[in-house]
Amino acid sequence: MSRFGIRKRLRAMLDRAEPEYTACNVTFVLPDGTKTVLDVEEHYSLLMAADANGITISTGRRAGGTCPDGRCGLCRVEVLDASGLSAMKDFESRSIDDHVAGTPHEGRPREAGPPRKDNHRLGCHAKIRGSGAVIKIPELFDPDSIKGGD
Repeated sequence: MSRFGIRKRLRAMLDRAEPEYTACNVTFVLPDGTKTVLDVEEHYSLLMAADANGITISTGRRAGGTCPDGRCGLCRVEVLDASGLSAMKDFESRSIDDHVAGTPHEGRPREAGPPRKDNHRLGCHAKIRGSGAVIKIPELFDPDSIKGGD
């Protein structure tokens, strides 16, 4: 065996069991005020969790497909209870600020977004770490609105 223990490390990697994911409860408050409690996998982002359950918060560039860099700011939600969510990182905070200021994204101009509140998060950045989060979605996106004609 080598002095770096490569065989030992490889054996440990191959013997690892598949990671177990826990189902977590997240409550989404839709724009019309209805509450939907979803069981979602831990480590999903809020955007993934909502989309997997038929709630479309945003499609990113709104041209079919997700935002490639997480900076568009269109999946902004209000966090009413942050229990079980990851902490906000600087990148997410700057992305929200850029959206509010109307800073160009992907080389294209964009309109300034709504003013920022302390409880705003981006659905693509906020990760689910446990149960209890309550999320208010200010606006749903209709994917049919970007489909072309027949």
